[in-house]
Amino acid sequence: MISGYLSSQQDFVDLINSYLFNKQGVLEIYLEGRSIELYVENGLIKGFYTETEGLKAEEINKKSLLLYSLFDILDNPSALFSFKNSPEREYHFKLEEPISAEELILQLQLAYQEFKSLLNLIITPYATIRVLKPFENMQNYEGRTFVSVILTSNETLTSEIRKLQELLRAGFLDIGQFSTPEAGKRIYEVDYILKNVSIKNVNTFSILESLMLSKFTGFINIYDNYNNYELYIQKGKPIALYPYNFDFFDLILTPQADLAMDVVSMPEEIINKFILKHSNRRLISGLPDSFIELGKTFIGIIKSGFTGLLMLQKANERMYFAYDNGILLASLLENEKLKIYNADPYRDGFLVDLISFEPMENFLEVMHLLFINVVYGVILRHSNQVVQSILYYLSSSDLFKVMEGSIYFRVDPRDRREEILSFLSFLLDVGYKILGKKKLEEELENSLHPYRDIFKVLEIEEYARFWNEGAIS
Repeated sequence: MISGYLSSQQDFVDLINSYLFNKQGVLEIYLEGRSIELYVENGLIKGFYTETEGLKAEEINKKSLLLYSLFDILDNPSALFSFKNSPEREYHFKLEEPISAEELILQLQLAYQEFKSLLNLIITPYATIRVLKPFENMQNYEGRTFVSVILTSNETLTSEIRKLQELLRAGFLDIGQFSTPEAGKRIYEVDYILKNVSIKNVNTFSILESLMLSKFTGFINIYDNYNNYELYIQKGKPIALYPYNFDFFDLILTPQADLAMDVVSMPEEIINKFILKHSNRRLISGLPDSFIELGKTFIGIIKSGFTGLLMLQKANERMYFAYDNGILLASLLENEKLKIYNADPYRDGFLVDLISFEPMENFLEVMHLLFINVVYGVILRHSNQVVQSILYYLSSSDLFKVMEGSIYFRVDPRDRREEILSFLSFLLDVGYKILGKKKLEEELENSLHPYRDIFKVLEIEEYARFWNEGAIS
């Protein structure tokens, strides 16, 4: 098996005419989030397979589907491929007349020029057709999408596209309505609301409040030379904080002069995949490109219906490919800023990470870690050295660690909420025995008071309510 890149139409022709000329096998091409399989035998394409645009296989014009599926080679010729010596597969569409690579490209160019002219009239091939005046075989057009007409016509792809243009210009046809494109064809955007703004120069609480009220979806990045926090927000609700560290709240309360903030809006479908970059549960982790063929990885992602994130890292730059059921939702490039990026993946000198989708919400756990440290701090202030030493020992576990008088998560706290609540309950019991109920309540109230504004602006009063509804009983 071989794999590599196609960066031009000529690369495609050369691949089939030179390397594959005397070979028999399946050429798989990864192009714009979809895969196309071509069965090649002695330099001729004899069969293929690609998605059928929701149409039944028996009604499709196979030659038209082949050409239509390769339009992206002309529009954006960058593609990945792999070739495997194997017989034609049962599910392949067989071409009645095998076609050479040169002839395929010539027909493709001609059909694509006509298709672009058609798009000037209809905007999208998913628009439905409305018949305005009667003509022969008009029943084959009424209420159907343009793409379904050109892919099921007995005419050649070029002829049918030309016919549609003529009927539109002559007033026989018009656009009925614009159908919703398939998933995976939606164009996603990533926007910076704020970029590298000093926290000292803005009212952080006002910004947070505005984002919550506007049902913002995206993330807030707060960083300096020593800290780098990302708070993920979905529809105005905080869902996750990475790294999972309660010190984030103190940074907001007492911001340092060199702290900066980015606010990045991102669609929900993308952020649920982008956040996976923080996951420790990886199928592939930091694998150098010399140990992996990227073309096979992309094709495997599509064929397996993978949902998750593919991440490529090179020097101080990263590429992210977000997938849902094998469909590429978006590719992003992160260097000086994060942006949607549709160019080629790296060719060499990069590391590969592949992460399957999993829920990444952890904000409740982080809030409980804050509560744990509030209680722990109260106990330390009111206990002797012996009690402190015992508590230090009891607070160290496979989940928690104690550093410089504070408790942190040793590992990812997701799925361990019962253990976290149990430990919090244990600390409250210790505090109750040392201080008594009334004194403990007063100390906790005073310690939590600085965080009240954060609870309010992030609309997380339910967490603060924990203390008022039986946390200490």
